[in-house]
Amino acid sequence: MATERLPAYVNVRRLAGGQRAYFWCRPAWADPKLATSPDEKVRRKALRNGKTCPVASTPLGTDVAEVIVRARVLNEAFAAWRLGDQKEIPHGTIAWLFDWYRKQDRFTEKRHQTRIGYERAMRYVEEMEMKTGTFGQRQAGAVDGPAADKLYQRAMAKHGERQGSYMMQVCRLVWSLACRPGYSKHTGVKVNPFKGMGIKISTGVGKGNRAATREEYDLYRETARAMGRQSMATAAALCFETCQRVTDVFGFEDPDKKVVRGFYWGDYRPGEQIAVIQSKTGKSITLPLVDGKGADAVELYPELEAELARTPRTEGAEREMIVRDERTGKAYGIDYMQKLHKRIRIKAGLPKDLRFTSFRQAASPSWVIRVRSIFARCPATPRSRRRRSTTRRTGRRPSGSHEPGENTSRASLIARRLLPSPIDDVMGRTS
Repeated sequence: MATERLPAYVNVRRLAGGQRAYFWCRPAWADPKLATSPDEKVRRKALRNGKTCPVASTPLGTDVAEVIVRARVLNEAFAAWRLGDQKEIPHGTIAWLFDWYRKQDRFTEKRHQTRIGYERAMRYVEEMEMKTGTFGQRQAGAVDGPAADKLYQRAMAKHGERQGSYMMQVCRLVWSLACRPGYSKHTGVKVNPFKGMGIKISTGVGKGNRAATREEYDLYRETARAMGRQSMATAAALCFETCQRVTDVFGFEDPDKKVVRGFYWGDYRPGEQIAVIQSKTGKSITLPLVDGKGADAVELYPELEAELARTPRTEGAEREMIVRDERTGKAYGIDYMQKLHKRIRIKAGLPKDLRFTSFRQAASPSWVIRVRSIFARCPATPRSRRRRSTTRRTGRRPSGSHEPGENTSRASLIARRLLPSPIDDVMGRTS
């Protein structure tokens, strides 16, 4: 028995006393932590049918006969998980419909993060418990309006309003494609029960994601600088002041290699402007850093320019990214950035719910109003509309209304935030 060949994934180690011990070791690629990897190939290996590996590495003891029996049981469980996605899914079920949709161009051509969100939403829908079985086991063509409404209520109760609404939006897209002429005969879907169901659209920040305060923003940058992490202080300023996405600020690599992200020194002209291409929309935006000329000139983002002035820059380097890891001189990885952010947050004594995205959520100051007459290239905004917008969004008196003797120069009004910055027009406030 001792010479019998050991089952797969069993390793032998010699203990301190010289005795041989046996361990069942889960393959590294099946680690559940890899299910959230930004690399889609890595993530697909760690997820089978939307589930992570349920079998953990286990000590098997020293008795070879018992080791072999226990290892075979573990291997059967591991194989059931690993080969689960190779089992035939009944044609026409919701699980089959989602699998069909994942193979369509409508899905594969979407951005990496969008696909991740869709996959998560479809998995949640499939796993919704019904009186018998799960929702994914039902026939897709048999789902009607009342069934969709009931699913929506259950989804909101289990996952929250925001995620529940997103799940229904994804279902609406899937069923919309499935019931089109030419597809419906194959999918068995004739109508879209998720259309016109009154999905609640959340316009606020996501669950657990709040806006940072000015005090938190200032303390975070100060702490990052004290820890020798000027790059993190600069990144916080870019998020807070320009309202750009964290992925664009850090220049995280696109797994699909379709877009180039990041702020670059070549697109920054001190005291004039800074430009960036938004990776989600593909739009190039140019943000003015000063308003007016001469005596009326006002710096729009003094804190941002101060951080940029402190940030090291390699002279003569082509297309050098602004935010770079001090250790390597290269762009940050997502995981390391998140760990570093946590260290800075803890060192500064800031709340646990302060995420890096919190700086972007705070980047829409209430005093930024659309006044298109600031730049000649923008069409003028009617005075009546401008006054209504100012009163509604800031609660302050419109810039055209002032007390006798007040300083009403452009510089004074912008400095006192009675006249808005042109930033809202340049950005379009679509991000």
